[in-house]
Formats: sequence, structure tokens, C-alpha cells
Amino acid sequence: MQKNVSNSRFSRDEFCDLIDAHLQQLESSQDARRQYAAVLAALRSNFEAFQKSRLRKA
Repeated sequence: MQKNVSNSRFSRDEFCDLIDAHLQQLESSQDARRQYAAVLAALRSNFEAFQKSRLRKA
């Protein structure tokens, strides 16, 4: 069953801001960078590509 979009806790922009903030927090942590460097880099790269595609569609 699909969730009704109007009942979402966050707007898409708010959710993207939240993801960006959490990624920045993880990227600034030495332990996280050491343990998850490849994952963080992949997440950041894909997130930035997603943001660019959203801007092109807007």
C-alpha cells in the first residue's frame, strides 16, 4: 500500500536538507571517514547527482 504523500513528515526539500546535514556530520567524523570512506563518498556522489537532476527538472 502506498503512503499518501500529503501525510509525509517532511517535504522533499526538507528531506534532502536532512540527508545533506547528516552526511556532513558523518563526513566530519574521523571515525566515520576511516571506517566508511567509500560508502560516504558514494552517498555524497549519488546525492549530489540527484540534487543536480532535481534542479534540471525544476
